[in-house]
Amino acid sequence: MRKRIAQTAALVALALGLAGSPAWARGSGTFKYAEQVKLITMDPQQQSGSGVPYLRPVYESLFEKGPDGEALPLLATGYEVDGLDVTITLREGVSFSNGEAFNAEAAAANINRGVRLGIIEGLQTVESAEAVDEFTLRIRLKEIDPAIINSLCYTGGMMIAPAAMEDPALDRNPVGTGPYVHSRELSREGEVQVYVPNPTYWDKDKIGLSRYEVWEIPDDTARLNALKTGQIDAGNWLSNAQAAIIDRSPDLRLIRHKGGGLNYHVVISDREGTVVPAFADPLVRKAMAHAIDREAFNQAIQFGLAVKSFQPYGQGDWAYDPALDGVYEYDLDKARELMAQSNFPDGFAFDMPSIPIYQSRLEALAGFFQEIGITMNIVPVEPGTLARRSRTTDFPATNLVWNTITDPKFVALRYIYENAAYNPFKAKPSETLLALAQEGLTSVETDVRAPVYQKMAAQLAEEAFLIFVTNAPILFGVSEKTANNPTVVYRYGEDSINLRGLRAND
Repeated sequence: MRKRIAQTAALVALALGLAGSPAWARGSGTFKYAEQVKLITMDPQQQSGSGVPYLRPVYESLFEKGPDGEALPLLATGYEVDGLDVTITLREGVSFSNGEAFNAEAAAANINRGVRLGIIEGLQTVESAEAVDEFTLRIRLKEIDPAIINSLCYTGGMMIAPAAMEDPALDRNPVGTGPYVHSRELSREGEVQVYVPNPTYWDKDKIGLSRYEVWEIPDDTARLNALKTGQIDAGNWLSNAQAAIIDRSPDLRLIRHKGGGLNYHVVISDREGTVVPAFADPLVRKAMAHAIDREAFNQAIQFGLAVKSFQPYGQGDWAYDPALDGVYEYDLDKARELMAQSNFPDGFAFDMPSIPIYQSRLEALAGFFQEIGITMNIVPVEPGTLARRSRTTDFPATNLVWNTITDPKFVALRYIYENAAYNPFKAKPSETLLALAQEGLTSVETDVRAPVYQKMAAQLAEEAFLIFVTNAPILFGVSEKTANNPTVVYRYGEDSINLRGLRAND
């Protein structure tokens, strides 16, 4: 199947807002943003969890999401997909902040490094990349991938300067094509990362600030206080007590971002029972799913800011299946009956990793599981490391969030395949799931793919090694001035602000 998109310069300029005002060219003022996870790395190809707001000032992707979720060219100008070959034309006249030219050779080096490192899920289907000519990049796929361009909107498409790839200090010395450069001199490790204008930026009219700061504040209350006192202009929050306080504060605003949501779920990583034999029993997993009072969880832990979830997708997403609503509705009697029928009627214990922002969630889940004789020991891990630790055999289960706008193919890449990112025990997938995962890649049309992924969601419910709890919107806490700042544009499906054209509140 052949698909072609060619964007004219005028269309791209309109969609991405490239036609900036000359008055912004020099940039003035400071904008301060707070991230809720600690900085682990500024190497986008090593990034495996949250923390994208630390990357966005410096790095640009080949494509980015438009206001309605459509993939629009940024460092690219167009693309063509022909079977396993993806040909991308690149923007001319762009350089990295260290003076190196951005061209097809640099883009291919980035894609190939990402494939070699094997961390970015969106590049799992890529075989290799090569430069066809100076501004034409060709990506060769291992298999048909209807979501490859979407993947290049995020870290998979972020471009690092070639010389910087060899820098052992890349995790704190990022070099990209973005509107800002990282200042190690002004930054304070563990506190704030500071970015200043990139003097070589290809579209200087979109530099609206003289300084951009990302504050590292994992404690929800401290981040709330920083917003109240004006230490920050905006930040991201989960659906929790502090978010509810922001929502009720007359001088603050809670922004419920459109475009996806965060699906909180429990992952039974050891589903073949290597470490915890009980996890190999489907009756136990189904009992756990029925034991969770999702509405009580939403009200007590997420303060009514979420909705119950029983599948990977959210209401309104193209793969969502309303037939699965309530498939594991709270039923304590049913949960106890399933445990009694299982091979572990007397219960068992297991360890679950926790970071501070998930602590109250896990305490609630532990209470639900205790009601059916299961003891969940909550084990704190370093903030910012949950995703990485969840990819190891350190724990037999974990708890994560899934952005519901993520293409459904990633359900398999994350959890189903034997080499899936979050299948550290290498559990073999059922033939049914494996067949559905492959079938979902045979078309680029969502109306063809949707029934396949609905069947996959139903099979996941049957096997119950993914236990979905709630869906909540991406939340931003902002000051009243930020809420009224017309240059503040939230990236579609991300917990970050688009810095192109962003101006200070004052």
